[in-house]
Amino acid sequence: MQDYIIEQNKIDVIVQDPTIKQNQEEFIIYKIQGQDRTGNFQIQRRFSEFYQLRLQLVEKWQYCYIPAIPEKAIQGNMTQQFVYQRLQMLNYFMRQLSHFQYLWYSQEVQNFIRQPNIQESNSNQQQKNYADYLISIFPQFAENPISQQNETIIEQFFLFIQNATPILQNYKLIMKNQINKSKNYFQQINIFQNYFIPEYETSLNENFEELQFRSSSKLIFDVQKDFDLSDNEKQFYIMYTQIKIELNEFQVLNGVIQEKKQLYLEIQSLKKQLKKQVNYVSEIQNKGLNIIKKILITKDEEIELQLSKLKQFEKELTIKISIYNLITNKLAIEIEFLKKIFSESYYCLVREMSQYFKKNAQDNISFYQNLLQQIENQGL
Repeated sequence: MQDYIIEQNKIDVIVQDPTIKQNQEEFIIYKIQGQDRTGNFQIQRRFSEFYQLRLQLVEKWQYCYIPAIPEKAIQGNMTQQFVYQRLQMLNYFMRQLSHFQYLWYSQEVQNFIRQPNIQESNSNQQQKNYADYLISIFPQFAENPISQQNETIIEQFFLFIQNATPILQNYKLIMKNQINKSKNYFQQINIFQNYFIPEYETSLNENFEELQFRSSSKLIFDVQKDFDLSDNEKQFYIMYTQIKIELNEFQVLNGVIQEKKQLYLEIQSLKKQLKKQVNYVSEIQNKGLNIIKKILITKDEEIELQLSKLKQFEKELTIKISIYNLITNKLAIEIEFLKKIFSESYYCLVREMSQYFKKNAQDNISFYQNLLQQIENQGL
């Protein structure tokens, strides 16, 4: 793996303890803590500060992958589901930053995790000589020519995004509906186990005291803790949030690839302009100026002017080709790395959800088996 990608477990970072604060309005602060090669860090940030951090990174690192962040939401949304979902997505954002050396150890991120007052970055100054800056940070990508393999990796992933995005969007909608359905389902289970059966048994107890149905109610109460609504809702939100994260990441990567494609078109346009300029200079040198231009300028002056434009085209073309080669080689490596993260997240999620549904099914079976056994023990 390229040395600019940081090995897992080299950096510890976690976003936790969302806390509601109030100034002129209510807002949530998140505690960020962890450790990197500089040492330990701990700080509190609002979501707006996370959002501003990403804007700074996008401005600084044009044509580069910057992890996705949750979209802005309606002010005042403080529901438990919303806060939990945003917390998961902010954790993902920080973990993704920690994988890339050029992001994590940038001035912007280091200030974010260590300085109470965020300082302005010098990204505008860097943009003036962006090609030189990129080459100085990623010399390994600038020195190597583009391989067809890297172009293929990017193009295949681009096609994958186009195919996978509508599928995930549909699955996201299904999961959202499933959350609502499961919420209603577990509410009904709660009503049945916590209210209906105990109340029904109480009324029966007036005529069948010897059956001691109150012990059955105690059994129901003990088992009920495994059917807490918030726990079940949280499990569905894990799946739902993961889908949202992948959709956001696909959107980010699609944007980076589109920027690369746009840069390619600009290069082709510059090549055409350069060729046209070369032909024009050659025509002046061989045939001279037309009658109208002879009135305004001499042949030598026109040649000097056009040669100056020619050099400018050549310089601009060289810069764009250097950036294009660099970002293509870099993006191919990043895509291969990110595909592994997507794959690991997917299989981890499927494993956890499978274990969760298996346990819930077993608990359901155990509950009703115990209930039947209780009734049989009463001789009914």
